[in-house]
Amino acid sequence: MSSKLLSKVAKLRLLILVTPLTACGRPASESECREILRTAAGLELKAHLGNEQLIDAELKSIEASMQATMMEKCVGKRITEEKLECIRQAKTSEELFGKCF
Repeated sequence: MSSKLLSKVAKLRLLILVTPLTACGRPASESECREILRTAAGLELKAHLGNEQLIDAELKSIEASMQATMMEKCVGKRITEEKLECIRQAKTSEELFGKCF
């Protein structure tokens, strides 16, 4: 179901998102990478769905399907506290991708 809701562009944006490109900072933990993934996917889904139960189900599906990619492309990669805070404060996917990445 998640592949139907998220376009190829949205999936590409999520893949880029879980690959922090910051040379500074510290290694990202698994929980931080999961938070980044859930935030990005959640903002994309909120733009297309209004139902919190559907969004939660989709987030679980996306998280499960991207687990291996997240572990490979995000966990242990460098990230700054500023970038994490920007991600946490983003209200839309446009803000997230335009301002934080």
